[in-house]
Amino acid sequence: MKRYEKEALLKGFLLFFSTLLILNSVIFYLYFNDKKKSLHVDIFNQIKLYNYNFLDKDMIIDIVPHKDINALYKLFIDKNEIYAYFDIPSSKKNVLKIIYPYKKYVDKISLIKNKILFYCIITTTVLLLLSILYSFYTIYPIKKALNLMELFLKDIIHDLNTPISSIFLNLNILKRKNSPNAIKRIEFSAKNIGSLYNNLESMIKEDVIKKEPIDIKEFIDEKIEYFSYLYPNIEFIVEIKIETIHSSYNELSRIIDNLISNACKYNYENGFVKITIDSKKITIEDSGIGIKNPKKVFERFYKESDRGLGIGLSIVKKLVDKLGYKIDIYSEIDKGTTIQVTL
Repeated sequence: MKRYEKEALLKGFLLFFSTLLILNSVIFYLYFNDKKKSLHVDIFNQIKLYNYNFLDKDMIIDIVPHKDINALYKLFIDKNEIYAYFDIPSSKKNVLKIIYPYKKYVDKISLIKNKILFYCIITTTVLLLLSILYSFYTIYPIKKALNLMELFLKDIIHDLNTPISSIFLNLNILKRKNSPNAIKRIEFSAKNIGSLYNNLESMIKEDVIKKEPIDIKEFIDEKIEYFSYLYPNIEFIVEIKIETIHSSYNELSRIIDNLISNACKYNYENGFVKITIDSKKITIEDSGIGIKNPKKVFERFYKESDRGLGIGLSIVKKLVDKLGYKIDIYSEIDKGTTIQVTL
């Protein structure tokens, strides 16, 4: 566990446990006071009963002047004495003071305290275990998100490294001699970086859809030129049965870029990518390695290998939904993948 994860776990635990501990202490404090009041009522009832039958040998009787007392039929608890006053029918000057054994009272209070302390220790232990459990439970999704972000950043750095290295390499070639191929490679590397940037932007940006007629042959030819350079060993087969598609150029470009990129990236050497477009759907078929869990591929950051960022198809799904289209995926391991976008 990393330092910031330990810190988050400790802070979460202390905050949760201290809050529960305070609530637990307040509850037991109120419970103790309630039990104490009940004990006082019980003691007063015993004293009152003794005032009628005088059968309790532990009680002490005293007669005091009426003028020295504060109230009759009320329990008084002093520092070392607990008692109550009652009137004497045959006397108006004196009253009867009945004293309850103080040690007995202290023992009962101690018994209540010990019992409450026992329950308090049990509940505190349970709260401690629950706090630890809930702290781990609450930090788990945060830890998972941080790990995903860390892997995501590593993948971005890795994916940026190739085109950037290519740019610097070809710039050095240009310094030595004027090379059209070097310029072309720099152009494609820049487009590769631009494609990554557009994918990241698509994750957070919400643009208003503006549909327009798109020359589909010119559109696809441009994509094939780009990917043919990146994947010279892949055969591209194109069947276009319509001239234009009425759609959003930027969104459709992102969709096609990601689908062709995946079809090439996870293909076998000397494999093929077939693109078929008619008035109802766009179909991209490849001869690649296939997908184990087709239903999961639209989840963000889901990957079945170490290649890529795991965001391409989640972006495709987002853009397809945004355009009001439908996407279906069919795949078998080692037999390739077919993706259909219904317009």
